[in-house]
Amino acid sequence: MRPQAGFTLLEVLVALAVLAIAMGAIISAATQSINTVATLRDQTFAGWVALNQINQRLLDPKPWPDEGSSSGSAELAGRAWRWEAQFSKTGDPDLRRLDLTVRARENGPELSRRVAFKGKPPEKAPADPASPAGQSPTPKEKSPSPNKPPSSP
Repeated sequence: MRPQAGFTLLEVLVALAVLAIAMGAIISAATQSINTVATLRDQTFAGWVALNQINQRLLDPKPWPDEGSSSGSAELAGRAWRWEAQFSKTGDPDLRRLDLTVRARENGPELSRRVAFKGKPPEKAPADPASPAGQSPTPKEKSPSPNKPPSSP
């Protein structure tokens, strides 16, 4: 009798079981990678929203409040982002702290947190009482250099 070519049913079933386990692991790794990319994208956009909000407040000439909070939404990348700004005092009376958090939705997980500080602008120096109002002091006349003889006409 001649040996038959091919696989037995048991060999085929074992091969399919190994293939199913391997494919399950590959699909799980691919899914996890896609979720990680989406999370990193959201955290990047949320960080940009936070920096935009902080820069808007830093460029505003009004001083920050001593304490309090405000919240709102901003649009970036075709999505609405929720932000919350928390103002607080610091050990320096001329310095205020801002904690800004950004979420993808109202009660969603915190995707970005940034901290910023803003000092009070310096007070304007009082005008010189000797000079007339609205005029700047005139520069002093230039004196001839001691090493150079005066030029003759």
